[in-house]
Amino acid sequence: MNTRRFAIASLALVLFSGIALAGLDDKWLHVRVQDHDHDGELVAVNVPLGMVEALLPAIQTDELRGGRLLLDEFDLEGINLREILEAVQEAPDADFVRVKDHGDEVRVSKDGGLLLIDVDERHGDNVRVRLPLEVVDALLGNDPDELDLIAALEALADYDDDLVTIDSDDTSVRIWIDSSNDGE
Repeated sequence: MNTRRFAIASLALVLFSGIALAGLDDKWLHVRVQDHDHDGELVAVNVPLGMVEALLPAIQTDELRGGRLLLDEFDLEGINLREILEAVQEAPDADFVRVKDHGDEVRVSKDGGLLLIDVDERHGDNVRVRLPLEVVDALLGNDPDELDLIAALEALADYDDDLVTIDSDDTSVRIWIDSSNDGE
């Protein structure tokens, strides 16, 4: 790509991202992947939610179009995700599933508007997933055959905490939302 076209594309991206960012209250998506085995390699991503919202419609693949992820690649026939979500939303806060096996534990629960998934392996990974039910509701949208990623991003603008953490002997991963642009 020549320099002029690159500069115009970059300017358009910045302007478009700035417009979208204003609608998402200056929230940022952060991803940190720390490798503990190879000289402490670090991957750090800090992206404004508005920029992600602006970029999603630009991705047009077989599965992802206009900020919507098509579910036809997954075998969900006979599974109504909307009804499952509504049942979880109406249920009281509680542990729904708890499995213990040889020191490993998996727990799925609901607490204060969050769907929590915790996996603790005795000799392996510890995974924590925190999904705000409002975000899941927005993600499911109105069409049972797709996930609305843009609506989920807009719902994430009201969230300010960890989404996913993974800790293992060799790698740590953290994905979170906050108002800081530096991810610290």
